[in-house]
Amino acid sequence: MSMMKKIVLISFLFFLTTGVFAMPNMFNKNGVLHFSYKAEDLAPAEQAARAQLEKDLTALIAIPKEQRTFENTILGYEKAFDKYGDALGMSGFLSYVSTDKNFRDTMTDLQLQISQYMVDVATRRDVYKAIREYTDTNPQLGPVEAKLVKEMLIGFKHSGMDLNDEDLEKFKTLNKEKAGYIIQFEKNIQEYKDPLTVTQEQLKGLGEDYIGKLQKTEDGHYLVTLDYPDYVPFMLNADDEESRKALEYKYNRRGGEQNVELLEKTITLRRQIAHLLGYPTHADLKLEDRMAKNPQNVMRFLKDLQKKLKPMGKAEDKFLIAYKNEKTGKKSRTIYPWESGYWANKYRKENLQLDSEKIKEYFPSQVVIDGMLDLFGGVFGITFEPATIPTWHEDVKAFLIKDKQSGVPIAYFYMDLYPREGKYKHAACFDLVEGFEKENGTYQMPFVAIVANLNKPSAQNPSLLKHGEVETLFHEFGHVLHNALTKSKYRAFSGTSVSWDFVEAPSQLLERWAWDPTVLKKISRHYKTGEPLPDELIQRMIAAKNFGSGGTYLRQNFFAQYDMTLHTADKTPDSTKLYFDLTQKIRALPLTKNTWPQASFGHIMGGYDAGYYGYLWSEVIAEDFFSEFEKNGIFNPETGLKFRREILEKGGSEEEEKLVQNFLGRPVDNKPFLKSIGLEGK
Repeated sequence: MSMMKKIVLISFLFFLTTGVFAMPNMFNKNGVLHFSYKAEDLAPAEQAARAQLEKDLTALIAIPKEQRTFENTILGYEKAFDKYGDALGMSGFLSYVSTDKNFRDTMTDLQLQISQYMVDVATRRDVYKAIREYTDTNPQLGPVEAKLVKEMLIGFKHSGMDLNDEDLEKFKTLNKEKAGYIIQFEKNIQEYKDPLTVTQEQLKGLGEDYIGKLQKTEDGHYLVTLDYPDYVPFMLNADDEESRKALEYKYNRRGGEQNVELLEKTITLRRQIAHLLGYPTHADLKLEDRMAKNPQNVMRFLKDLQKKLKPMGKAEDKFLIAYKNEKTGKKSRTIYPWESGYWANKYRKENLQLDSEKIKEYFPSQVVIDGMLDLFGGVFGITFEPATIPTWHEDVKAFLIKDKQSGVPIAYFYMDLYPREGKYKHAACFDLVEGFEKENGTYQMPFVAIVANLNKPSAQNPSLLKHGEVETLFHEFGHVLHNALTKSKYRAFSGTSVSWDFVEAPSQLLERWAWDPTVLKKISRHYKTGEPLPDELIQRMIAAKNFGSGGTYLRQNFFAQYDMTLHTADKTPDSTKLYFDLTQKIRALPLTKNTWPQASFGHIMGGYDAGYYGYLWSEVIAEDFFSEFEKNGIFNPETGLKFRREILEKGGSEEEEKLVQNFLGRPVDNKPFLKSIGLEGK
């Protein structure tokens, strides 16, 4: 996941979603970042910045119509908001990583105030009028400048600025109602409690560590909650079928019938808002500034993949049913939701003999990191030197990235890898300072950070990574390189400031090296013996990766089609009936009656509406990218340099389709993706 900063349009959610700011005085006298901020200084700094923003916008509005230029109006508008964001330096980022709870809480509260203020600023007609006075002259602009203007105008349109006063008020009312439904939907999921009570016998198959963490009842039974850390291991490992069946039933009723109603009301509101703004569907609105462009392209993409994946999924289901019947002595003709994960996991354990705890002994984190930097340094023509610069915590390591050929410094890069109290709980890349051309002709060097929560070294053992954590590290490093190697002319297009359905492609590309046998040898060393991963174990890991992949990707395809169907329908469908019907059509497997899986489908309420397809879309692109590296050798620096020039350096300066074609020399093909999951020649 990239905590990217996209200041294109007038994204009033920008400040809330990234929490990262940049400002000129955040640099110390040596030209590097400092992280010495005080909670009591935040509110006064924001108030001063707000006053300056109002002053800058007033000056923008006052420019006579005939004197408007790209520089004083379009860039003037961008710079006014950049200056506002600049006012709090690294304090927004520190709200994710600081050890000071008071600082974190103060900044979080301030971010909420900022987001509310941005809503008001984004709907100022006087500002929009000033922008349109310039754009209505149809100025002759270069391609990058034209793209900046185009995306800015789309942002204004999505904010209701083309509406008359009456419709704008209606637009605001509908959006406020929608926001309330979304918040309540998420709250209902978070607060839904319906644990399964089980006996010690019903926990057979689960490890002592798992059982030891469960809450016990007064009569000596155990409670298995619907939270992910309880639910997933239970469904994969519990031998008692009736208990798995009972837990799956409870899990797919999370959010309750109220969430079904909230989802359908939200779908209706989204359609009404889209119509108000002049779009045929909500999906058309959301896709206007994305690589896919429209829902028809998305559905063609999904249907084509569905057709090619379905035979593979059917063969996997048939295999798993036969395996289940062999083990149970039954003659079942299907696999049920409470069975699929259990029998797939059992087959993996019995036939592929993979023990993640044993595998991680080969991946000391420092060995992995050193191998990763050396690998991608060679591929992309860069070097990494340890840097003695200020950081926000003693565990953080800093590097200076340089161009290998010229020795010119390119960016600073931080790694904050170990958990601590109050720190951001997931893995993410934060673009602390974007790279862009400054007014004085110099280039602003980017500052980028990986924040993760790997297990910390102990007195006895080094930090050891599961292979999934190695993948995550490679993935986030893809976002780092996208931000660090950018050569964007404008801040708005720097690094990962690309469309939502493309942003993950470079990071998904780098994950592919984490599965190459040669690379696995390079980045592994048993923490006791010093031996790399054995060849036979590598082959079993790769076999396990592709086991069940047809069904896995059909499931992703279903979620994407369900999301897109909801958001392109002429009238709001029965979301439960659609869920069951579409599952049968795409997966041909039964669902549990009297459940509402969509009631806990948080993605389509919380930001991925008409966008869930993006996971598959970008992965297909990433696999096609990797096929180019495979053609020429995956360590080939010429291919790496071409990818650096055509993709990483350009950021969002060109349309993503053009970026992809420039690198591949052709449109995207899904054959490399199908090959990567075991579907040769499809």
